[in-house]
Amino acid sequence: MTKDFAIGIDLGTSTSEICFYRKDASEPIPDPISKIPIIPSIVAINPKGELLVGENARSYVDLQGRGIREVKRKMGTSEKVKLQDKEYRPEEISALILRKLKDNAEERLGTTIKEVVISVPANFPDAARQATLNAAELAGFQVLRLINEPTAAALAFGIDNIDTEEQVVVFDWGGGTLDITVLEMMAGVLDVKSSFGDPYLGGKDFDEILIKLIRSKFQADYPDIQIPDKSVSKLKEVAESAKKILSSQFSHVVSVPNFAVQGSELIDLELEVTRDEFERAIAPLLERARECVRQALNAKKVKPSAIDRVLLVGGTTYVPAVRRLVAEMFARDPKADVNPDLAVGIGASISAAIAQNIISEESGIVLTDVAPFGLGIEVVSQIGGQQMLTYEPLILPNTTIPYSTKKTYSLLSANQTQVEVRLYQDHKGTARLPQDAVDTEIFGHITDIPPAPDGIPYPVEVEFSYNTNGLATVKASIPEIKKSVEISYGKSTKRMDEGDKAEAKERLQELWRQSTKAKGYEAIIDKAEILISSLPLTERMQLSDVVKELKEALTKDDSQVIEEAGNRLVDLMFDIENKE
Repeated sequence: MTKDFAIGIDLGTSTSEICFYRKDASEPIPDPISKIPIIPSIVAINPKGELLVGENARSYVDLQGRGIREVKRKMGTSEKVKLQDKEYRPEEISALILRKLKDNAEERLGTTIKEVVISVPANFPDAARQATLNAAELAGFQVLRLINEPTAAALAFGIDNIDTEEQVVVFDWGGGTLDITVLEMMAGVLDVKSSFGDPYLGGKDFDEILIKLIRSKFQADYPDIQIPDKSVSKLKEVAESAKKILSSQFSHVVSVPNFAVQGSELIDLELEVTRDEFERAIAPLLERARECVRQALNAKKVKPSAIDRVLLVGGTTYVPAVRRLVAEMFARDPKADVNPDLAVGIGASISAAIAQNIISEESGIVLTDVAPFGLGIEVVSQIGGQQMLTYEPLILPNTTIPYSTKKTYSLLSANQTQVEVRLYQDHKGTARLPQDAVDTEIFGHITDIPPAPDGIPYPVEVEFSYNTNGLATVKASIPEIKKSVEISYGKSTKRMDEGDKAEAKERLQELWRQSTKAKGYEAIIDKAEILISSLPLTERMQLSDVVKELKEALTKDDSQVIEEAGNRLVDLMFDIENKE
């Protein structure tokens, strides 16, 4: 059966949304709790031990050990996060947010959702992109493609402006990352020319600076006062709110009752923060943003005067100082041509519609993208009469993708018994030595190499490819002895292997079961009944029986029987949705 809708997801640092494209239009899906199409990217456990995701997690997310926010910053790292007394990988927490979006969309559309396009920051490294794919798999999705966030936003604008011929900059500043993308629009073609950004620069950093500003002003009046950890955690929400208010007002009175303790007396926090104070404090962040703009333009030698339109994307672009920065750099006011909060999710759904042929080729939309950073390997070179390790590029930053190449090198000696191939990442295209680049932890070894019979070191062929998801694959081979190694995703603490994913599924299954307890069983029954009609006969009968069993249990006043029946249904649904 041909689908008549397509799904796109913006998995953000601070907030996330899911959108569907149908009947020539994209529409965001509101959260049943807040009734707005944006959910906070937060996860928490309440005192009853129930999992909360999104809006209903706000009350607990900043309590010690109870919640997690901004986990996207940790994607692609080996860092664990703690929820109560258990540790989780960042992918697992992201999977819970994705699963919440999945449930929202399935409730809205009345059908099971599997295939999606998910957005990622343009400058997300390889490991973080793979982590996003793993999180989607754990949530029960099949990812059609990963799309760079600025490219998705440009697509949201371009689909309604096919005949526009302009040079466009997408200034995408979200909760965790900043991406600057330069593209050309011509006769329905969205041709990305260059992209540069900072994966550790976002609204979260504005919040941290505002928290420090508030604390410093308070402690100037009360230098020896004690501030409990619980009060410090409250400042996160207070700072977020103050930042938004200061975008429309020149000052704001911040107030937190019983904020600190002086002797036996509780002291309220109540002080004024002005926009001028805030803007002075964030000046270093604005300068980092300015440098990102310069790098993106210089990558293709584009002058600011050549830019016809600047699209603002992401919540951080509401800050007046950010808008002034853009206006100063391009000598024109940025345009409100897309919704800063929803453009990325809308563009992702359009990308999904193109991938699933819901938007036909005749529509005229053609999209190209680039590799925002370079990748290369370390080789031994002769420099100044001596051998030393150097960085050898395989792909340069801002090369149009997909891309592939093959290069031939040589072993150092005829008696060399092994060789290591290690992949490095170069953000600016200026790396000359391995230490100038970032080690991706992608590597492989060819071992047990026999001596070359003619005394001439064997040639080594390196095949490199970079796909539209921004993922690299490298194969090194010694054709003469028929030995090779694939080094796309070796064992690394930054990446989940199949065993890690199997263990994660079990942990998430238990967590999601707790979520179901929190909201009752009505939603899971409704979802199961929608799913039944699309299953093969055997699975249909099995699921129908378990649904019937839970319905009967709900008529009895026995919580243990209800819980056991509910757990069986949740587990079965989880298995069905994650079936290969």
